[in-house]
Amino acid sequence: MMADTYKGFKSKEAFMKYTEIYGRVMNHWTVKTESSNIVTSFGDVHVINAGHHDGRPLVFFHAFGFSAAMWYGVADYLKDHYRLYFIDVLGEFNMSNTKDHLNEREDYIEWITEVLDALGIDQADMIGHSNGGWHVLNYALLKPERVNEILLLAPAASMKRMNLSFYMRLALTNLFPNRQNIVSSFCRWLTHERKPEQEDLFELYYIGQTRVVWEYVMTPPKMFKNEELSQLSVPVTVAVGENEVIYKPSKLKKAAQEKLPQCSVSMINKAAHMIPIEAPEEIANLIQSIFSHNDREKSV
Repeated sequence: MMADTYKGFKSKEAFMKYTEIYGRVMNHWTVKTESSNIVTSFGDVHVINAGHHDGRPLVFFHAFGFSAAMWYGVADYLKDHYRLYFIDVLGEFNMSNTKDHLNEREDYIEWITEVLDALGIDQADMIGHSNGGWHVLNYALLKPERVNEILLLAPAASMKRMNLSFYMRLALTNLFPNRQNIVSSFCRWLTHERKPEQEDLFELYYIGQTRVVWEYVMTPPKMFKNEELSQLSVPVTVAVGENEVIYKPSKLKKAAQEKLPQCSVSMINKAAHMIPIEAPEEIANLIQSIFSHNDREKSV
């Protein structure tokens, strides 16, 4: 049993500091938001709700460690057309509270399904960035009956191995968790178009990593087998920045087109890995083109 921990953090004070910086990132949202906590078999899931109450529901999964607060730019462009749900993924440092080990891919299926049930979503449209992209693809593969269509933004692993540079920088953040390694050498490296508001998000990542207690096992993103990917039964779009750093964007594009049926690939100009915060308008336009098109198909 871990001593003196609080909601996955080293202490109540550590959690309160994280909450303070989370609030600072939320100040960048120009959209009215509400928060809810959904009790699941693996923990309490924090969800940011925004957008049009009668709009088509879209469910978002963030990049590892950057939390649901990272979607501030994208939400602004979508608020008038969709009901938006931004999930703080269990097993990471964020505002959700993990209470059990996430050892298997199926464990994520269980709690995500429980969240969808609580939100009243029978069949979801899902958008996932980086590690969130892995979660979305994993869900679509194992629970296709609950998925309508998916958008993967620079998915971690999944169909293309990440490069050595990524793993070396990530290892340094764990071996020597100082501000230089975490913020300067890792978070900023993930971006091409840098903006002042990104620094608050990077500070949130830094506070989270240096104050979290890894009490519960989580499943890291892995490559899916080609045979399984070939059986994907839902439409999928993959987007990657032209300056992506965790793998060569051209190789991800090739892998996606070869391994995923019903797949289209979009390249995002002047962006590296953090495309939702680097190019929010472009990502929002892509989302609207995908899911508005799907709406038209359903109405025929």
